[in-house]
Amino acid sequence: MRVPVYIQKKHIHLAQIDAEKLFGKWYVFWIEKKFTQPWEYFTKEKLTIKWPNWTIENVDIIMPFRKFTQVEISESDNEILWINAVETKSWDLKKAEPITLIWPKWMIYLNNCVIIAEKHIHMSVADAKDFGFRNNQMVNLKTPWKDWKIIENVRIRTNDKFEFDLHLNEDLWKEYWLETNDRVEILK
Repeated sequence: MRVPVYIQKKHIHLAQIDAEKLFGKWYVFWIEKKFTQPWEYFTKEKLTIKWPNWTIENVDIIMPFRKFTQVEISESDNEILWINAVETKSWDLKKAEPITLIWPKWMIYLNNCVIIAEKHIHMSVADAKDFGFRNNQMVNLKTPWKDWKIIENVRIRTNDKFEFDLHLNEDLWKEYWLETNDRVEILK
């Protein structure tokens, strides 16, 4: 079985309370384009992330709001910011690092929000059942090239709303020579 690849750049999921601090209570975000999951989209607005004296500008915001603000970066971004973000499940912020988010007029400092999201496959509950997988199962993947590589320890995440795809950060794109819309094989 082959899964389509999506190369995920650094991005921010905002909680409504933090969005209001940055943009104001009644701010309406502009949709720039759809994300891979049908209910999510990129906004035209971008933020700067800063820690402690280093910054990365034009970081994408993905909406809709989440319960907690979460900044997802790669290991390379980690080195640019001199931060110690760890690779973890995208909803697990227990070991997340702090960051300052900057919009031209305002900025906010947040504890426990920066992570390196682990590689994961989105799959509907029905697809997981049909294909013989379960939520949080770890699988390995095989790249499609003649000199193929194995991508180890990829978590399957299931939800009734999920569309079938694999999310890898930009560093992994370089390591495995993959691009968005390539397809990799799930090994059982």
